[in-house]
Amino acid sequence: MNSYGSRYVLIVAGEASGDLHGANLVKAMKELDRDIMFRGIGGDKMVIAGVDIVTHASQMAAVGLTEVFSRAGSIINAYFSMRSILKKEQPDLLILIDYPGFNISLAHAAKKFNVPVLYYISPQLWAWRSNRVHKLAKRVSKMAVILPFEKDFYLKTGTDIPVEYVGHPLLDQVPLFMNRMAIEKEYDIKKEDIIITLMPGSRDEEVTKLLPDMLEAIRLISSKLPNIKCIVPVAHTISQDHIKKIIESSRLN
Repeated sequence: MNSYGSRYVLIVAGEASGDLHGANLVKAMKELDRDIMFRGIGGDKMVIAGVDIVTHASQMAAVGLTEVFSRAGSIINAYFSMRSILKKEQPDLLILIDYPGFNISLAHAAKKFNVPVLYYISPQLWAWRSNRVHKLAKRVSKMAVILPFEKDFYLKTGTDIPVEYVGHPLLDQVPLFMNRMAIEKEYDIKKEDIIITLMPGSRDEEVTKLLPDMLEAIRLISSKLPNIKCIVPVAHTISQDHIKKIIESSRLN
């Protein structure tokens, strides 16, 4: 039994997308039981949802070797902090959201301390390093996957890990039916336009590194295909002014 008396969930989301999905999951769980206590790793949205944040996700996310090395101390400290909580406080459940490098290791610690693990939003083992599926099966109590083919993927691996397809959480965040004509009018899109979506990331460091190269690629493509229109979705963690400055400083017209 945990050291708090009421139901106690440790939850880990190390990236901006995980923070969003984690916050919505916490809200949904609190609708079922408002007395559940949540602690863990997450961002501002999880704070608002009522999670006691031990380590902020902004200290965890890294792109490229340089950032990984610069944040190594924070990541290691966060791991041992979570491990200590698992051992001393014995939460009723550990929920892991994506972020596989960190979370698969933490699942091993949870297994050691007899804390059940729900992995929400599966690591993309079907795309790379699929050999980790057997390691995951030994450490995770249940998988909640968001893509329909992921359940079949796990079933075909021959592991006995319970898998539940729960649907993609973004479908709860965006309208399922949108008026095409209204969108075309709002963004000045013509029927003959070719739409390209640029997704440079959910953190300032990612956007600063990736968006200029994406814009240069668009500049080269547009010299051959002039009817291109680009859409840049902006994560809640990114300033629109930051995006605009990068676009304005590019060589695009």
